[in-house]
Amino acid sequence: MRPTAPGPRVGGGPKPGGGARRTGGLSLKRIGGDDFELVHPRCVREMELDYQEGIELWEAGDPESAQDALRYALQGCGDNLWVHVALGRIALDEWNDATLARGHFGYAFELAQRAISPGFAGRLPRQKASNRPFHEAIDGLIRCYEALCKPGEATELRALAARLSGGSRPVRVPHPRDARGPAGGEGGGNPPESRPEGR
Repeated sequence: MRPTAPGPRVGGGPKPGGGARRTGGLSLKRIGGDDFELVHPRCVREMELDYQEGIELWEAGDPESAQDALRYALQGCGDNLWVHVALGRIALDEWNDATLARGHFGYAFELAQRAISPGFAGRLPRQKASNRPFHEAIDGLIRCYEALCKPGEATELRALAARLSGGSRPVRVPHPRDARGPAGGEGGGNPPESRPEGR
């Protein structure tokens, strides 16, 4: 279910970062009971400095340069959910372009969906750092669909987020600059459990 063109389905939209190199893909790992976490490709960590540069440029008030740095990070790791979510936020929050933002959030959503088997009945706890960008992509898609006057799609996504979170946590729409990315830690491309806000 790779988004190739704008469409009415949940998570649909144009594929941003068209020339990005795919290097690994995402997978799922059971962390206990019915709880799972996304395992991110190693290239996420390899492009961490470029991601951080993009976020710092955005926080400094230069969204155009931030977008360039983040797109560069995608060239080294097209499956980086954090980068797609940040690009979606820039498109939505800086330029009010819900269609472009939907493409970035939708692509992040689709990348994670590929790792989740059909009929998946487990949970992806939002509080796990490796699951956050997926939930933030859903939040971003909800905002896009609301801006595009598509409340049905937004409602579907809210229900999906509640189910994947175990229904225990409401879906929150993050502050525009609440960008979290991979940082530190050991292992196969997963971020640590906590990350300083840096603000």
